[in-house]
Order: sequence, then structure tokens, then C-alpha cells
Amino acid sequence: MENKITINTAFLILASVLIAFAVYSCSTPRKTGFALQQEIWEMDVEYGLIDTSKKEIYLKGTLPIDSADPNKLIYDIYRVEPEDYPKEIRLIARVFDSSGYFITNMGDPYRKDPNITYFTSLREELGKHYNIRKETIPEFTVREYGANDSIAYNLVLSVDYSGSMDAILDAIFVGTELFVSMKFDVDRIALATFNKEIDVKVPLMKDTSEILALYRSNYRRGIGLFSAMRDAVWSSYDILKDTPIEDPRVVVVLSDGDDNYSKASIDSLIKRANREKIHVFCVAFGYSKDESMKQLAQYTGGKYYKAYTKEQLIDIFRDIYLSLRYHYRITYTPPVYWGYHHVYSGLNVPGRVDSLIGDGFYDSSGWLSLSDTIIRPIFFDFDSATIKPESYPTLDELVDLMYTWPKLRFDIHGHTDNVGTQEYNQALSERRAQAVYDALILRGIEERRLRYRGFGMSKPIISNETPEGRAKNRRTEFIIIAK
Repeated sequence: MENKITINTAFLILASVLIAFAVYSCSTPRKTGFALQQEIWEMDVEYGLIDTSKKEIYLKGTLPIDSADPNKLIYDIYRVEPEDYPKEIRLIARVFDSSGYFITNMGDPYRKDPNITYFTSLREELGKHYNIRKETIPEFTVREYGANDSIAYNLVLSVDYSGSMDAILDAIFVGTELFVSMKFDVDRIALATFNKEIDVKVPLMKDTSEILALYRSNYRRGIGLFSAMRDAVWSSYDILKDTPIEDPRVVVVLSDGDDNYSKASIDSLIKRANREKIHVFCVAFGYSKDESMKQLAQYTGGKYYKAYTKEQLIDIFRDIYLSLRYHYRITYTPPVYWGYHHVYSGLNVPGRVDSLIGDGFYDSSGWLSLSDTIIRPIFFDFDSATIKPESYPTLDELVDLMYTWPKLRFDIHGHTDNVGTQEYNQALSERRAQAVYDALILRGIEERRLRYRGFGMSKPIISNETPEGRAKNRRTEFIIIAK
């Protein structure tokens, strides 16, 4: 009897605790979406899991060089436009102070003192992991862009209106109005939101007051549960398709990256943006699933941002527009290298002891998709499977690519022209494919990441009737079978 009373008492205590917990849970509102992400971020900062010693500086205005403190200047390569490689590369550079003021009058046509050369050096490092080599860029031009330039931008701002974004909609409204209010008269802006479908709230328009009036009339429309970010970016491209391709085209997408409804792939978005010369700027919120957003910005010549607070979000809106309108464009002919280019630009300012170095990078191999076929120039001695020394740099480029993408796997295909018998060419193509396979393994690539086959003269890509056609058919292909 005593045991029974004890068990019943324990049961009643446990039940009381559970009821109290349930009542507390129901009475205490649970944080979700961005609010929850921000709370987690603040806890991580408190426990030292996130380094906040390096504070992000966002542009908020301009300041002429003769009014700036040389010892408070910062120089960065804001982004790189590689779409015209190998003809030219364009670096979009910024000089600003620790308060966030962009420094003007350092480049033509706005340079105040023609006797001072601020941008003094440029070089590249070719390769990221394997056999890295350095190249000095002897010639480059610097052009300053600012308030007196009348280049017409066509911009689409596309914002995630899924349920997870509900907690920061007020900051989005403020940021959007700020973004529009900063536009130059010649610019055209479209405003869109998305959940499972895109909602174009304002089509491409020039008049600032009309854009704001239309936006204010419908800005709360279309808040939903789902997020189809990739589909929305694709639809944002459609908004720009009738604009002049020689005018800058920009898509700015704001999302937490939690795409749960799209059919479009990152592969298709990157390739279409590059075809149509669209630069994509991605702003990710909090602890977002943002790797695809980073890749989308990087491989389209755009810029990736991360916002943890509402205040940061509004600052980023301002920074994007100011950086589009105020920058230094450094243009040069790049060294030929298929792969990763790390760019270093030197800046010297009178009154400052040290030089400032800005750096950025681009990948001339472009975005590679599963099943893509890559043709690289691998040359052999006549009637032989011996790789010529002039092809060694090409092999180094392939090795560096495979180190950069550790899950990348290739199927190596050897092909010949139609000179000789089918049996002879089949055997020659197999030996040459194996020679490439062996050369990559010798340079440190694991066997499991490669396989090889020869196809002889069975798969020409052009007629063998001319010497030029036969030269193109003698090729080595690399088929991506895993990434």
C-alpha cells in the first residue's frame, strides 16, 4: 500500500510538471523564421562561436580624396565581371574610409590631380591549389564612375515573401523604398516579390515617384508559405529580356535561401545570366541555406551579401546601389589560364606610408554542370600516345580544377580523325586517353575519380574533308560524371 501511494504521488508530480510546461509553452510565443535565426546568431556571438571583430562597412555616401584621411582608407575589389574573358576582365573596385564614405576623384575623368597615379600595380595568381604561377599585368586602364555618369541601369529587385521572412518585412519595406529613392533619373527599376510564384509589383519604370506610389499601393500583397527563389530569379531575367544588352542588367534577390518549390536549377540560372549578361546580387538572411546563392552571385559577376539584423539589411540596400553607381572600373587583358584567377591590385595614396592591396577572383573555366563535355587542347607526337610538353600547362589546369572540386570525376574520351584504318585509330585513341589518365594520376589525382575510353574516328564533331576539320576531330574530351 505504501509503494502504491508513492507511485501515485510521483505520477501526480510528473503530470503537474507536464501541464505547467504545456501552459507555459502555449502562453509564450515561439520565435520563428528570421527572429529565431537572429536569436541563435546572438547566442553564437555571446559564446564566441562567431567572430565579430571584423565589422562590415557599408557605403553611405561619398567624399573627395582631398578631404579624406589617407590612413583610414580601405581598398577592395568589390566584384569581377569575367564574361568577356579572354578579351578583357573588368574589376569593379572601391576605395572608402572607415566611416563608409566612397572616395572620389582618384581616377579619370574625375581625377583632381593628373600628376598623381593612385592605381599603381596589377597582377594575377593562376591556379588555386596546384602549380600556382604569378603573372604581372603591365597594362591596365582605370575609369571612375560617379554622379555625373549617365549610364542607364536596368534593375530588378526580387524579394522573398514566404512565411519565414514575415518577421523582417518592415525592414524590407524600408530598404526597398531607400533603394528606389537613390536611383538616377536614367535608371529603370522593377520590383517583384515571390513565394511559390513571382508577383511583379512594379514593372520596369523610370519615374521614382510613380515607382514608389505603385509599390506603396500593393507592397503587402502576396505573402505566402512557400519559397520558389530559383524560379523567381528566372522570371526576373524575363523582365530584363527586352532591355538593351549593352546597358547594365542587374537582378538583386533577397531570400533566406530556403527554396522549397522551384523547378529551375542553379546551373540553368548561371548559364542564362552569362548568355544574357545579367549580374545577380544575392542577399541572404541569417542562418540561411545560402551556398547556391553564393555560387549564383560569384559565377554571374554579381555580389553576395549576408544580413544578420534588420539594420544590416537596410545598410545593404544602400550599399548595393551606391556601389553600382560609384566605383572604379579596372580593365585589362588577362593572362590565358583555364581556371582560377586571383587578382591583386595595388593602390598608393600620398600621405600614407604603406600601399593598399585589393584582391578578388574569377574562374575562367565557368560554371560546370553534371554531364558537361569539356574539350581541352592535349597535343601528342605524330602517330604516338606521348603527350607533348606544351600540353603540360593544360594538364595542370585540369588538376587544379579537380583539387578545387574534390567530388569532381571525369570520363576521359579520346578521338581521332579518319586518316588510317578504323582498327588502328581505335587503338590509338585508347592509348592517348590512357596517357591523359596516367598524367593526371601522376600529378596526384586519385584513380577512383577518373576513367578513360577511346572512340577512334567514330564520333567526329565536324567533317574530315579538310585539314582544319581533321584537326578539330583529333581531340580529348572530359565528361563530368560526378560533381
